[in-house]
Amino acid sequence: MNSVRIGNAQAFWGDRADAAAEVLAREPELDYLTLDYLAEVSMSILALQRQRDPDAGYARDFVEVVRSLAPYWAAGGRCRLITNAGGLNPRGCAEACREALRQAGCPPLRIAVVTGDDVLETIRSAAADPSSSAGFQNLDTGAAISSIHDRLVTANAYLGAEAIVEALAEGADIVITGRVADPSLTVAPAIHHFGWSDDALDQLAGATVAGHLIECGTQVTGGISTDWLDVPDAGNIGFPIVEVFEDASCIVTKPRGTGGRVTSLTVKEQLVYEIGDPSNYLSPDVAVSFLSLRVEDLGDDQVRVSGAKGKWRPETYKVSATYQDGFSAAGALTIIGRAAAEKARRCGEMVLARVRGAGVELRDSAVECLGAGDGATGIVPLDNEAADRFGEVVVRVAVETESREAAERFSRELMPLITAGPQGTTGYAEGRPRVHPVFRYWPCLVSRDVVTTHVEMLRTVDGTKAAAPIVHKPTRIAPSSSSRNVESSERRYVSREQPRRLYDIACARSGDKGTSANVGVIARRDEDWTLLQTWLTAERVAEFLAPLGIESVERFELPNLHAVNFILHGALRRSLHTDAQGKAIGQILLEMPL
Repeated sequence: MNSVRIGNAQAFWGDRADAAAEVLAREPELDYLTLDYLAEVSMSILALQRQRDPDAGYARDFVEVVRSLAPYWAAGGRCRLITNAGGLNPRGCAEACREALRQAGCPPLRIAVVTGDDVLETIRSAAADPSSSAGFQNLDTGAAISSIHDRLVTANAYLGAEAIVEALAEGADIVITGRVADPSLTVAPAIHHFGWSDDALDQLAGATVAGHLIECGTQVTGGISTDWLDVPDAGNIGFPIVEVFEDASCIVTKPRGTGGRVTSLTVKEQLVYEIGDPSNYLSPDVAVSFLSLRVEDLGDDQVRVSGAKGKWRPETYKVSATYQDGFSAAGALTIIGRAAAEKARRCGEMVLARVRGAGVELRDSAVECLGAGDGATGIVPLDNEAADRFGEVVVRVAVETESREAAERFSRELMPLITAGPQGTTGYAEGRPRVHPVFRYWPCLVSRDVVTTHVEMLRTVDGTKAAAPIVHKPTRIAPSSSSRNVESSERRYVSREQPRRLYDIACARSGDKGTSANVGVIARRDEDWTLLQTWLTAERVAEFLAPLGIESVERFELPNLHAVNFILHGALRRSLHTDAQGKAIGQILLEMPL
């Protein structure tokens, strides 16, 4: 079948900057390369940068990525880039890329700028009037946005693929956007290549699944997988590639000669990552059911995924808004020696007592003894008889305050433990903890009718003026009226005779869903599914993870993937702990006794 090959070389702002050049050196005939830079609170960081420098507000790392690809394009390479690195200033990002390419002597390229996602003023105006702000209530808590309207910093709608498709149709070699839904970076080139219409719902669903699989980079090629210790050549792990076919099935793979692995389990782990109801995975392009997906391990680091079903897209865009909510500081010391954990806890309690004794009000605080089980919220204590006699613990103390001055007072109280604390105190080379503003995530919805996207085309030829903006208003078109899982060959290092913990029969991956967390659990083998399906109930999960302060547990089954997905509502309301994004909860759950 006709197909298009789309890769990813950036999963987050801070990922490997040289990955794009490495991918194209190994796969020079790749059609498109996506790069994802924006997490939920990334816009707040960019807003602070723009306050200091009006020309900032975008991921500057991307400019260096573009510079590194100049030799590829100069040699005739035709792969096209699609990225959300524009952040709050896509035009500024494009201008910086144009200058970098000019300096590198790169042949002329066309850079498209997609804007329109910034809805801050729209929401600010409505939020200031309680009678008109109900539509922007928090999707997690139901709170009215009028309560924080004066502290709003950013508000950006998750745009879909439409404007990117138009940019590609105009001949863009590089497309730079602001906030766009992560899978849409992949959906757009598939639409452009195959010419799908808005009502090609199953095809859009399949492309959305493909985008979900590669949006987190190496997570689908063995990164953060449950059996990571078995991943070959993890230091050279390859970024993912999806070959999307005309029926919207896809084959997931990675560049030739790279480390990592692509198996049915690594693919399933990514499929269940940070999702909610698997029968209704929402994106601005389409609503997708994962319940009909088929995963087929073809061997040789190739896995076919097919069978996605689509429903008409939502009438609203999801908005990622952020607001400032006080200040925080966190610091750590290492305690080595006899009764290290006990000494560490006393150190943390002493610091907080001194701060409160000085009349400073702390909105929240946390003392964690990392190495004594606190990183696992105390659910899975370390089984080490020697820990009480001689151990090594990192004590981490964190606070949240209303004022910067209060956080700075805490910062001054930690370092005196260097001479006033227990023998064996070390690890203080970083000095006093730094104070940071706290930004909260506010998810809400906005009507599509109030969002207008713009596509502007720039040429990289020095001195060429930008073309007039191409205004693109999304239009709604009325909708028109089993393969067996093949077990991957990865080595098992758990006993099959008598499984004792959930880890023995399952893999898991977890992540954040606003103030909640998601945990996807996948059976290791076909024969493990019956036990996993019947035994791992919402009640058992809620009881085991009770120390997280979970409000409720919602459970979804994916029999086609031999997996279950849990939403742990309210699990991440306290943001001071080390695992503030729930990345470790899946591994904690796997220690649950059967």
